[in-house]
Amino acid sequence: MPKSDRPHLPASLNRIDALAQAIGRAIEVRGGGVRGVVALAYRAWRMAWAIGPTALLTRLRFASTMPSEAGVAICDHAFPAPLPLADVSLRIGVMVHVFYPDLAEELAIALRRMPTSFVLMVSITDADAEDHVRAVFSTVPMARDLEIVRVPNRGRDIAPLVAAFRERILALDLVAHLHTKKSLHSGGSQANWRSYLVAALFGDADRIAWQLGMFAADPRLGMIYPESHASVPLWGHTWLGNVVPAQALATRLGITVAPHAYIDMPAGSMFWARVDAIRPLLELGLRVEDFPEERGQLDGTLQHAIERLFVAVVRASGHHVGILPRSGALALSLEGERNWTTYLQASVRERIQASAFDASLVSVDIFDTLVQRPFLTPAGARRYLDRLAQRTLGVIDFMALRERAEARARHAARRDPRLDEIYAALSALDPLAPVAALQALEIETERRLLTARTATVDAVDTLHRQGKRVIALSDMYLDTATLQQVLPEEVARLPDTWRVSCETGARKDDGSAWTTLAAEGASVANWLHIGDNEHSDVQQPHWQGLLTPVHVLRPGALLDVIPGLRPLRAPASASWGEQLRLGLIANHVSAHVDIDPKAYLGGVALAPRALGFVAIGPLILDYLTWLLRSARERGTSHLLFLSREGYLLAQAYTHLAAAWPGTAPQGHYFLASRQATGIAALRSIDDLQAVLGGTFNGTLSALVEARLGTAAAERLRTHVPASLWNGELFLPEMSSDAVDMLAPALDGLLSLAAEQRASYRRYTRGLLGNGDDGSLMVADLGYAGTIQRHLGRVLERPIDGAYFALDARASSVLAGVGDAIARYHDAREGEADSLILKHDLLLESLLTAPYAQFTGFSPGTDVMPQPLYATAAPPASQWSIVAEVHAGALAFVETALAAAGPLVDELAFDPEAVQIPLDCVGRGRWQAPWLASLTVDDAFTGRGAVPAG
Repeated sequence: MPKSDRPHLPASLNRIDALAQAIGRAIEVRGGGVRGVVALAYRAWRMAWAIGPTALLTRLRFASTMPSEAGVAICDHAFPAPLPLADVSLRIGVMVHVFYPDLAEELAIALRRMPTSFVLMVSITDADAEDHVRAVFSTVPMARDLEIVRVPNRGRDIAPLVAAFRERILALDLVAHLHTKKSLHSGGSQANWRSYLVAALFGDADRIAWQLGMFAADPRLGMIYPESHASVPLWGHTWLGNVVPAQALATRLGITVAPHAYIDMPAGSMFWARVDAIRPLLELGLRVEDFPEERGQLDGTLQHAIERLFVAVVRASGHHVGILPRSGALALSLEGERNWTTYLQASVRERIQASAFDASLVSVDIFDTLVQRPFLTPAGARRYLDRLAQRTLGVIDFMALRERAEARARHAARRDPRLDEIYAALSALDPLAPVAALQALEIETERRLLTARTATVDAVDTLHRQGKRVIALSDMYLDTATLQQVLPEEVARLPDTWRVSCETGARKDDGSAWTTLAAEGASVANWLHIGDNEHSDVQQPHWQGLLTPVHVLRPGALLDVIPGLRPLRAPASASWGEQLRLGLIANHVSAHVDIDPKAYLGGVALAPRALGFVAIGPLILDYLTWLLRSARERGTSHLLFLSREGYLLAQAYTHLAAAWPGTAPQGHYFLASRQATGIAALRSIDDLQAVLGGTFNGTLSALVEARLGTAAAERLRTHVPASLWNGELFLPEMSSDAVDMLAPALDGLLSLAAEQRASYRRYTRGLLGNGDDGSLMVADLGYAGTIQRHLGRVLERPIDGAYFALDARASSVLAGVGDAIARYHDAREGEADSLILKHDLLLESLLTAPYAQFTGFSPGTDVMPQPLYATAAPPASQWSIVAEVHAGALAFVETALAAAGPLVDELAFDPEAVQIPLDCVGRGRWQAPWLASLTVDDAFTGRGAVPAG
């Protein structure tokens, strides 16, 4: 039966199977057999007595966790349908490394399913096995050429692929790579893993034909491999201890390695590859001798690095990878799951408590584990500090100088240098540098920016209060005294002992910190470590024999790990401002994941406040910083935030203006609507034609009410026959007819317009101050710029406009009016599709004010005329939701401004990337079911209440 046709086991049976495997492993660890069963039963009894049955069930639930498929699509790429096998004309080969001859038959069985002829290349390390291997693979019917090569036991299955068979592979179009994977060096046979990979690639003839057909149909498809086996931990999808060899190889290949990124890789090194996609790797000319001699290495070798570089090479060559789902379906995804759901099975507190049962000593990493910076990566924090040093102290290229100084200090100290040693070296490099001021700036910046990661701090504090010894263990340049100075108080008082590499000379990542503490009496059998670095804090404690460490994902990694958040990933070159935006979002999401991780298992679901923080706050802050800079360049005195969408903008601007160094233009929440400004701008029948333009479906009376207001409708009603007044209109087709019907009442309408103009002028003078002749700029979402045009006519003065987006109508509407600019989209410049325009109703509904639509001013001569509003105000239930969105948005604005500090006036985000969260919400990629209750009043076009989503 083809794998894709096999029935799926119920989740409960999968969980039982996983639990059985976990129990089996636990028995094996304790000696196996009866002895292991007794030891495990005794431990379970002790745990139930100590922590209670509920906590014990929680432990069992962790043990039986099975990785699941993501609840959302990872990408939008549509792979073409495969070509029939008869149409596939590719030169095909399969390369098999047989280190364990007893498994040759197993792989030969898989290759007998090949539905087309192919070249078969087999490598062996044992000369005595050649006859057996040849006999086994000679039975593969479609293998038209069998070559067996003996290779040294170096580089495992990778060296034969890229070295021994390089020339033969370069003569092919496609190559599959298989091997007799046991991985005994990892502590046990990986039969399940091997079987899974082989079945996914060679499970039956139809499956193989489908994959070959996909390569034939899509010339850009460079590699196909199965989703990672369930046994591969999430943290295994990183570079781990392979950064150095991977970077060396990447330099030769002309690609870059992001050391801390979560990556896609064919875990287990079995795949199909288009030869052109891996050609750069093959053409490096690597020799088998370049690989290390086999010593059971667990990581850090050339072969381990290449396994993690395959996908990077494929993508850098202009191809993409196709990843087969674990379900067995014949489908491909551009990105892998990476077993991400395993991390979200329990909160940070639950995982720490469950893992600490046997611990008397708890060591914990500091940065990204107990505290976090507001930047996505350390590189973002460095770019910020570099600019801060230039701006406040006049030091150019500070970070480059500091890096040189740190390298010199490290060489002199033969260990990680302390901060004072780094600055002493800096002084020697540049005697004129303000060393004391730079050091003080760095310390004060750390103190200002660092915040506690509350969930981890609280969980570790609980262990501390239970009597467990807590050690802060970190590889870094800040000594204990400086750490206690810059860390938040609740973190600084947490550890009993501090072990920092710049003081001890021992590091976690090279293993010396663990062995040093063990030599001082720390028992690895009762030692739990908690940290975020996959190599230093997870892999190394595993190697050292500690209790299973608790991996606490650094906030920035969530954008790599959770599929729904992956659209937010930024290039390594992102500015400090963009790193700040994403860092704050990552920290915000992390705080939720730490406490309630399962909320993200089905995709990204945002409550109103979270949506405000993640999507709306960054968007409006980016717009406002751009607006303020633009206004200052133009010498603008007053910014008019047009109602109703300007309600939140005006509040956020108040925070921005207060934080801005120097004088900022005054900001005002300005009452305006197309209806109110349209009637006030009327001076002739031609103006009436313009006001009645655009789309509308409804009666003439409804049109007048929507476009000119209640007062105008009252004056016009008696001048228009009832048959016309209540007749149906369809604009723009009948716009001329509508003007003709209203022409007899034009004088009365113009009289009302004059009254409204006078009121608007009094209102504006009262708002801005009598006699103020400063320049004005309206700030609005935009689209056509109609209100800007109307206000210029009403106030009889030039008015500029600054918008989120302008559509194609703006070219005619704003012709001859004041200047107009747009931050995200300006159709007058021929730009492509706009996300702002695509999600305009959603954005309007989330920015709206808690008031009904402004319709004009009441009659009279008051200095400050009384505003009039439409009778239909937003429902209280709807406004309570919007108010939460606003609170989240303002929280982001305040947090970002505080973090930017003296550089607020340089704060800017990527204008394209900052729209992505809005698009994720608008397209339903992120879930926000409460949006269904929001509507936008669109009486202007006759549609009434329009759903926002």
